Amino acid sequence: MIHSPNSPKLLIVASIISHHAGVSIPQHAHATGQLSVVLRGTMTVTGERGWWVAPPGLAIWLPPETPHAARYSESSSLINVLFQPGTSLSLPTQCGPVVVSDLLRELAREAARLSVADDLGSLSPANVSALGLLAQVMTLQIQLPKAATSLFVPHGRDKRLRYVIDLLHQDPGSSLTLEDFAAEAHTSSRTLARLFESETSMTFTRWREQLRIVCAVDRLTRGRSITDTALELGYASASSFTTLFTRLLGMPPKKYMCHLHNTGEQRPEYR
Repeated sequence: MIHSPNSPKLLIVASIISHHAGVSIPQHAHATGQLSVVLRGTMTVTGERGWWVAPPGLAIWLPPETPHAARYSESSSLINVLFQPGTSLSLPTQCGPVVVSDLLRELAREAARLSVADDLGSLSPANVSALGLLAQVMTLQIQLPKAATSLFVPHGRDKRLRYVIDLLHQDPGSSLTLEDFAAEAHTSSRTLARLFESETSMTFTRWREQLRIVCAVDRLTRGRSITDTALELGYASASSFTTLFTRLLGMPPKKYMCHLHNTGEQRPEYR
């Protein structure tokens, strides 16, 4: 965009994007920082350290030049807000989740409305100024010390570990043991256990629990029942699943999902 010496600088630009179920975006990076605010559906973002799942109520922050890929397991819509590099200097330097308050969501909506033009160079000076003010308030909102839900699964680097993680990602409800997976990866169970602890900072058992809970949130967001989700993910009953879910995320599944969706657009009935 070309500005005269006295014209305000365009600090952010935003757009509302929709994706069909099953869409995958290959790995790429942006020169700008990006905040992806999920309005409907779920978004899975994979980075160098692992992957995050964001349902409505959460957003994913990506610093400039961060390689990442994205996947949408159901029909989804989101607002992508791009922050010019200088604007994002005070924002986190690593990819991670952001709690979406009502204010932050509406600021993103307004940024998308103000960004609409055939060419960004045709935005009026008033819109550019308004976007600058929104950028300042959104930056403050992102920096607020709100505890974001830990819907993150680390994946490590060792090829044996990554092979096992890929198997579990494809079938999170698998009942195979550590010993079984070690045999699949042509290594010892002791070595595999050590790799989980050294590269993911979790034991094998704890890592699988985290994977299953993150997958559970994705399924529940898509309207699956708590019972069906529990059985699909390898739990003997809904009650055993609920106990673990509550221990890891601080509240039972139904309450947790309703809490998330209070800040989003969709509010399915959880059973």
